[in-house]
Amino acid sequence: MSDPQLKHIGKGVHAWIGAGGDSNAGAIETPLGLIVIDAQQNRALGEKFRNALTKTFALPVRAVINTHFHLDHVAGNIAFADVPIVAHQKTLQALERELGPLSPAGASVTDTLTKIRMFFGSNFEELVPKGERGWFTERVGGSAPLMILPPTEAFADQLEFRLPEDSVHVDYWGPAHCDGDVVIHLKKTGVVFMGDLFFHGRFPWFGDCDLSGWIAALDRVLKIDVATVVPGHGQPASLKELAGFQMLLSAVREEVDKAVKAGWSEDAAARDITLADYAAMQRYREWMPYNIRAVYRYLRGG
Repeated sequence: MSDPQLKHIGKGVHAWIGAGGDSNAGAIETPLGLIVIDAQQNRALGEKFRNALTKTFALPVRAVINTHFHLDHVAGNIAFADVPIVAHQKTLQALERELGPLSPAGASVTDTLTKIRMFFGSNFEELVPKGERGWFTERVGGSAPLMILPPTEAFADQLEFRLPEDSVHVDYWGPAHCDGDVVIHLKKTGVVFMGDLFFHGRFPWFGDCDLSGWIAALDRVLKIDVATVVPGHGQPASLKELAGFQMLLSAVREEVDKAVKAGWSEDAAARDITLADYAAMQRYREWMPYNIRAVYRYLRGG
């Protein structure tokens, strides 16, 4: 797929599918306008998304919800500067941890490592040696300026938008893929937006995740009556595919736990642990050693 695409996935609910595995977004129709979910990874892609919404719907944008703080989901906020941008308070705190106190006008970021940490987690420099950072540097655009517009509204645990025939529930369940992940669920429509709690068809980046919290969050979603699950990357799926993704996370945790208990060093674990069932997945070969290091440190308590 060379261009992002807008997909109808339920009554009044739409997913914006990123090109080539880039980040996804979404839009929910309400009488007061569109509730937009995530904003893409830069101004240009954010504007492309918004332009598609303008052409498709005779509705204004009511609000944007950021599912978490990673830049491939929030750097497009600048294309929605005229509407409320809502996120969990942990998301705002994570942005300010890297950038300092943020004004409503946002901040221009040029430092490459700062951008990488905001894409891949605060422990990136511990996981990836200097000589192996070329792909990541290219991914974030090097030192090219990136404008970050922060959330204008933050909430603590739950948020709800009531609709005539449904309601939009936004829930925070604790640290998982990162700290600040929220799940957005439309009960009657049977749709859930997962952000990067779910990667479909691609091996995930573990970074500074709370792996047990991540697996537990998926457990909660798997107990919900849901027809369509929208991942942060990849095509919309069902609970069956989400369960398969949870099995992937559990398999990584199990193999690393075995290595730790057997007395393997981190280097040995990163070099020798393999998961044959997932080896053909996109990003497996490139990311597996760094993911093993992340999980090894997580299980060792830091």
